Amino acid sequence: MRSTQRQRRAARRGFTLVELLVVVGMVGVLAALALVGYRKYMASAGIAEPKAVMQGIRGGQESYRAEMLEYLNVSEGSLAQSNWYPGGTVGDAKRAWEDPGHGHYTNWRMLNVTTDGAVRFGYASVAGIGNSFSATPHAGFTWHDLPQAPLSDPQFAPRGPWYVIQAAGDRDGDGTYALLLTTSTMSGIYWENDTE
Repeated sequence: MRSTQRQRRAARRGFTLVELLVVVGMVGVLAALALVGYRKYMASAGIAEPKAVMQGIRGGQESYRAEMLEYLNVSEGSLAQSNWYPGGTVGDAKRAWEDPGHGHYTNWRMLNVTTDGAVRFGYASVAGIGNSFSATPHAGFTWHDLPQAPLSDPQFAPRGPWYVIQAAGDRDGDGTYALLLTTSTMSGIYWENDTE
């Protein structure tokens, strides 16, 4: 009788092995779900900067057109990597947005684009009138899921002004670029390799 009472008291004081295993399993499942959510959050945060800056560039282009009746060509007709602002190259290092040493700094200042701090991505914006688009995008992009490069036939108005804005960055330094692109004829922003 005494041993039965002792066992009951002992059972009331602690957890059984099965109960502990169930709790550990539940904690493991919750941790796995949290990790997946965190990775998605970090991936979306990675392209938040270029999306915001590109919207600022779009706004600057539209303001310039309202005043001058044309868009401003800030990258001098080339989307080559050497013309990308700021810093001229695309990599994983952050660069200050204000870059007076950049060859097209004056043009970028005319767009009046500002950022909250340093940026990881490089930006280019070319503009023109009519269908005379001859710039080619950065060759490091693969254009997955598209029948052709998005700028091979941008379908600009025959006599109207247009612009193209492109951003690229290599956030983890592995040589795979994240690409973002928009034009005056697009309502949104195309991107690929956002989780690079």
